[in-house]
Amino acid sequence: MTIHHPTAYYRSGPVEVRIVRTPEEFSMVWAIRGAVFLGEEDNITYYDEFNGNDFSATHMLAFVDGAPAGVIRIRYFAEFVLLERVGILRRYRSFAVFAALARAALQLARQKGYRTAAGRARKDTVNLWKRFGGRISGQAIEMYRGTLIPVVHDIRPLTEKGEIPFGPFGDPAFEDLIVQPEGNWDFSKAQAGPRALQAAE
Repeated sequence: MTIHHPTAYYRSGPVEVRIVRTPEEFSMVWAIRGAVFLGEEDNITYYDEFNGNDFSATHMLAFVDGAPAGVIRIRYFAEFVLLERVGILRRYRSFAVFAALARAALQLARQKGYRTAAGRARKDTVNLWKRFGGRISGQAIEMYRGTLIPVVHDIRPLTEKGEIPFGPFGDPAFEDLIVQPEGNWDFSKAQAGPRALQAAE
């Protein structure tokens, strides 16, 4: 999944976001998070930041002029996704880069059929999440990462093709869809498959 935002620019070029797929891209994720969270936050240790959840999550990288600039991590639960570990290198820290990461993460959750995205924001970033439909869902929480405010997004369903349907399992078009690379789904066959089956009945 490569997402270009024609209106999201940082300095001289557009911001591009893509799902992490290679060992080199994982190295970029860890380098950015190490620089941002370990380098700038006095209360976060290595074991706080890298706690074992990285290999059960989806990571997205933002690039500015081809250089890795920011990251976000998405973890999946039965009824919601958790957006966390948003880190942007100081030299690229801007609303444009944040917006590109937020849009890409919410779009991926929407395509996978989720209706709720949750997260915890610092006081200085709550208003950024509100610009993308987030709402405060509780009182501030004191955690090892500092004072965080729980935020929830209600995700609107996609009314046209572009969201993974629930089955029909065993239908060749659907089975083809769910084995495609994460985020790079071609929905055209999956949309035609169930209708073709109904017509045949």
